[in-house]
Amino acid sequence: MPAYHSKFEGSCEEACGCGLLPLKTKTRGPAPPCAPSDEDIVDETIRYFRPNSLFRNFEVKGSADRTLIYLTLTLQQILKECERFKTRPEAEKAVHSLVVKQFPIPGGPGWSLGGMFPIPKDLQEGETWRLYMKQAREEVASRTLDILFYPDGTKNKWWNAFAKRKFMNKELK
Repeated sequence: MPAYHSKFEGSCEEACGCGLLPLKTKTRGPAPPCAPSDEDIVDETIRYFRPNSLFRNFEVKGSADRTLIYLTLTLQQILKECERFKTRPEAEKAVHSLVVKQFPIPGGPGWSLGGMFPIPKDLQEGETWRLYMKQAREEVASRTLDILFYPDGTKNKWWNAFAKRKFMNKELK
């Protein structure tokens, strides 16, 4: 059975081979706005995370798939970080510091995904990619915390169980 790919292929702006897709977010950044009733790439990442995390290979079919890959690895990193905490407030603090810290861009020092993403053509493209992914990471973190913790504060064991899985045997640093 093949992995789930993004349905957002089409004409969109790109940076470092990733599609800069619309997001439903209140966080400021370069992402185009998405209607609240529509599905965005973050919804797709969360929906496909558990089945996709079972795959070791993922065939990239376009720029939206690269965005999906990066956000899936981000969600994996968030789950791993939240595994240590029992309450949502503690997890929120740790996840917030995780998503706002400086992270590498494709081709830069510390980049763990090798040649899967093209390096930026210029400084502007690299900065656009970083700003978009920062905005997307914050949105992934917010929505992940909403599904990882129930309203009464207890953990959702069905999501927490995927904290040890590695999508494509890779991790973000």
